[in-house]
Amino acid sequence: MKLMGMYEIPYKDKTFFSLTSFTSDTQLARYVDILKASDIGLVSEAGTPWLSDPGKSMIQLCNTYNIPYTILPGANALVPAVVAAWFDTSEFVYLGFLPTKKGRQTKIKEILASKIPVFVYESVHRIEKLLQELSQAGFTGQISIARELSKMFEQHFTWTVEEALNMIKEKKLPIKGEFVVGMKNTNI
Repeated sequence: MKLMGMYEIPYKDKTFFSLTSFTSDTQLARYVDILKASDIGLVSEAGTPWLSDPGKSMIQLCNTYNIPYTILPGANALVPAVVAAWFDTSEFVYLGFLPTKKGRQTKIKEILASKIPVFVYESVHRIEKLLQELSQAGFTGQISIARELSKMFEQHFTWTVEEALNMIKEKKLPIKGEFVVGMKNTNI
Protein backbone atom coordinates (compact mmCIF):
# COMPACT_ATOMS: atom_id res chain seq x y z
CA MET A 1 0.00 0.00 0.00
CA LYS A 2 2.88 2.37 0.79
CA LEU A 3 4.44 1.72 -2.61
CA MET A 4 1.15 2.25 -4.43
CA GLY A 5 0.53 5.42 -2.43
CA MET A 6 3.97 6.79 -3.34
CA TYR A 7 3.17 6.41 -7.02
CA GLU A 8 -0.42 7.59 -6.58
CA ILE A 9 -1.85 4.28 -7.78
CA PRO A 10 -5.41 3.84 -6.48
CA TYR A 11 -5.53 0.85 -4.15
CA LYS A 12 -8.69 1.29 -2.07
CA ASP A 13 -10.56 -1.32 -4.13
CA LYS A 14 -7.61 -3.74 -4.33
CA THR A 15 -7.21 -7.00 -2.44
CA PHE A 16 -3.96 -7.58 -0.57
CA PHE A 17 -2.69 -10.73 1.05
CA SER A 18 0.51 -11.55 2.85
CA LEU A 19 2.78 -14.41 1.88
CA THR A 20 5.26 -15.56 4.52
CA SER A 21 7.25 -18.68 5.30
CA PHE A 22 4.32 -19.68 7.51
CA THR A 23 1.76 -19.60 4.67
CA SER A 24 0.50 -23.16 4.28
CA ASP A 25 -0.21 -24.95 1.00
CA THR A 26 -3.89 -24.90 1.94
CA GLN A 27 -3.82 -21.12 2.30
CA LEU A 28 -1.96 -20.80 -1.01
CA ALA A 29 -4.55 -22.95 -2.80
CA ARG A 30 -7.20 -20.36 -1.88
CA TYR A 31 -5.40 -17.86 -4.12
CA VAL A 32 -5.69 -19.95 -7.31
CA ASP A 33 -9.01 -18.42 -8.36
CA ILE A 34 -7.69 -14.91 -7.68
CA LEU A 35 -4.57 -15.62 -9.73
CA LYS A 36 -6.59 -16.98 -12.64
CA ALA A 37 -9.09 -14.12 -12.68
CA SER A 38 -6.88 -11.10 -12.04
CA ASP A 39 -3.63 -9.38 -12.81
CA ILE A 40 -1.61 -9.42 -9.61
CA GLY A 41 1.80 -8.32 -8.49
CA LEU A 42 4.06 -9.96 -5.95
CA VAL A 43 6.19 -7.36 -4.21
CA SER A 44 8.92 -8.19 -1.73
CA GLU A 45 10.01 -5.92 1.08
CA ALA A 46 13.50 -7.38 0.99
CA GLY A 47 15.20 -8.26 -2.26
CA THR A 48 14.10 -10.31 -5.21
CA PRO A 49 10.99 -12.37 -4.59
CA TRP A 50 11.48 -16.07 -5.28
CA LEU A 51 15.19 -16.14 -4.45
CA SER A 52 15.36 -17.63 -0.94
CA ASP A 53 12.01 -16.00 -0.31
CA PRO A 54 8.49 -17.28 0.46
CA GLY A 55 7.41 -15.92 -2.93
CA LYS A 56 8.91 -19.07 -4.49
CA SER A 57 5.77 -20.94 -3.37
CA MET A 58 3.68 -18.56 -5.49
CA ILE A 59 5.73 -19.44 -8.59
CA GLN A 60 5.27 -23.12 -7.84
CA LEU A 61 1.52 -22.56 -7.48
CA CYS A 62 1.38 -20.73 -10.82
CA ASN A 63 3.27 -23.57 -12.51
CA THR A 64 1.01 -26.21 -10.96
CA TYR A 65 -2.15 -24.48 -12.24
CA ASN A 66 -0.68 -23.25 -15.57
CA ILE A 67 -1.07 -19.61 -14.60
CA PRO A 68 1.21 -17.40 -16.71
CA TYR A 69 3.58 -15.00 -14.98
CA THR A 70 6.43 -12.62 -15.72
CA ILE A 71 9.43 -11.93 -13.53
CA LEU A 72 10.97 -8.48 -13.54
CA PRO A 73 14.50 -8.03 -12.20
CA GLY A 74 14.77 -6.28 -8.89
CA ALA A 75 17.05 -5.73 -5.96
CA ASN A 76 19.12 -8.77 -5.18
CA ALA A 77 21.98 -9.33 -2.75
CA LEU A 78 23.47 -12.44 -4.34
CA VAL A 79 24.69 -11.04 -7.66
CA PRO A 80 26.42 -7.95 -6.19
CA ALA A 81 28.06 -10.17 -3.55
CA VAL A 82 29.38 -12.53 -6.23
CA VAL A 83 30.73 -9.60 -8.24
CA ALA A 84 32.34 -7.97 -5.18
CA ALA A 85 34.19 -11.13 -4.07
CA TRP A 86 37.94 -10.84 -4.48
CA PHE A 87 38.27 -14.31 -6.00
CA ASP A 88 37.28 -15.84 -9.33
CA THR A 89 33.50 -16.24 -9.49
CA SER A 90 33.11 -17.23 -13.14
CA GLU A 91 31.50 -20.35 -11.68
CA PHE A 92 29.79 -20.59 -8.30
CA VAL A 93 27.24 -22.54 -6.32
CA TYR A 94 24.41 -20.85 -4.46
CA LEU A 95 22.91 -22.72 -1.49
CA GLY A 96 20.40 -20.14 -0.21
CA PHE A 97 20.10 -20.05 3.58
CA LEU A 98 21.92 -22.85 5.38
CA PRO A 99 19.72 -25.02 7.60
CA THR A 100 19.65 -23.77 11.18
CA LYS A 101 19.86 -27.24 12.75
CA LYS A 102 19.31 -30.54 10.94
CA GLY A 103 21.46 -30.78 7.82
CA ARG A 104 23.66 -27.79 8.61
CA GLN A 105 26.84 -29.83 9.13
CA THR A 106 26.15 -31.75 5.92
CA LYS A 107 25.98 -28.46 3.99
CA ILE A 108 29.20 -27.27 5.62
CA LYS A 109 30.88 -30.49 4.46
CA GLU A 110 29.59 -29.77 0.92
CA ILE A 111 31.15 -26.31 1.13
CA LEU A 112 34.47 -27.78 2.26
CA ALA A 113 34.42 -30.28 -0.63
CA SER A 114 33.45 -27.79 -3.33
CA LYS A 115 36.02 -26.99 -5.99
CA ILE A 116 34.16 -23.81 -6.97
CA PRO A 117 33.09 -20.91 -4.73
CA VAL A 118 29.93 -21.41 -2.68
CA PHE A 119 27.65 -18.53 -1.71
CA VAL A 120 25.00 -18.56 1.02
CA TYR A 121 22.72 -16.11 2.72
CA GLU A 122 23.22 -15.99 6.47
CA SER A 123 21.27 -14.19 9.13
CA VAL A 124 22.67 -11.70 11.56
CA HIS A 125 21.99 -14.25 14.32
CA ARG A 126 24.16 -16.97 12.75
CA ILE A 127 26.97 -15.24 10.83
CA GLU A 128 29.53 -15.61 13.61
CA LYS A 129 28.44 -19.22 14.21
CA LEU A 130 29.00 -20.01 10.52
CA LEU A 131 32.53 -18.60 10.63
CA GLN A 132 33.30 -20.56 13.79
CA GLU A 133 31.93 -23.76 12.23
CA LEU A 134 34.06 -23.25 9.12
CA SER A 135 37.14 -22.63 11.27
CA GLN A 136 36.49 -25.74 13.37
CA ALA A 137 35.95 -27.81 10.20
CA GLY A 138 39.36 -26.75 8.92
CA PHE A 139 38.27 -24.46 6.09
CA THR A 140 41.24 -22.82 4.45
CA GLY A 141 40.62 -20.32 1.78
CA GLN A 142 38.94 -17.01 1.31
CA ILE A 143 35.68 -15.80 2.83
CA SER A 144 33.83 -13.02 1.07
CA ILE A 145 31.35 -11.22 3.31
CA ALA A 146 28.88 -8.75 1.87
CA ARG A 147 26.65 -6.90 4.29
CA GLU A 148 23.68 -4.59 3.72
CA LEU A 149 24.13 -4.51 -0.05
CA SER A 150 22.48 -1.56 -1.82
CA LYS A 151 21.87 0.14 1.53
CA MET A 152 23.54 3.02 3.32
CA PHE A 153 25.93 0.90 5.40
CA GLU A 154 27.00 -1.50 2.63
CA GLN A 155 30.26 -3.36 3.20
CA HIS A 156 32.09 -6.13 1.39
CA PHE A 157 35.35 -7.76 2.34
CA THR A 158 37.36 -10.87 1.53
CA TRP A 159 39.40 -12.45 4.30
CA THR A 160 40.45 -15.75 5.80
CA VAL A 161 38.07 -17.20 8.37
CA GLU A 162 40.37 -16.12 11.19
CA GLU A 163 40.60 -12.57 9.84
CA ALA A 164 36.79 -12.38 9.55
CA LEU A 165 36.35 -13.62 13.13
CA ASN A 166 38.91 -11.02 14.32
CA MET A 167 37.05 -8.27 12.45
CA ILE A 168 33.88 -9.23 14.31
CA LYS A 169 35.73 -9.40 17.62
CA GLU A 170 37.27 -5.95 17.01
CA LYS A 171 33.85 -4.59 15.98
CA LYS A 172 35.14 -3.64 12.53
CA LEU A 173 32.45 -5.85 11.00
CA PRO A 174 29.15 -4.98 12.65
CA ILE A 175 26.82 -7.88 13.30
CA LYS A 176 23.85 -6.04 11.83
CA GLY A 177 21.77 -6.45 8.72
CA GLU A 178 21.77 -9.12 6.06
CA PHE A 179 24.82 -11.12 4.95
CA VAL A 180 25.91 -12.95 1.82
CA VAL A 181 28.93 -15.17 2.45
CA GLY A 182 31.11 -16.56 -0.33
CA MET A 183 33.63 -19.28 0.38
CA LYS A 184 36.51 -20.26 -1.93
CA ASN A 185 38.56 -23.26 -0.87
CA THR A 186 42.29 -23.34 -1.41
CA ASN A 187 42.84 -26.80 0.06
CA ILE A 188 41.31 -28.76 -2.83
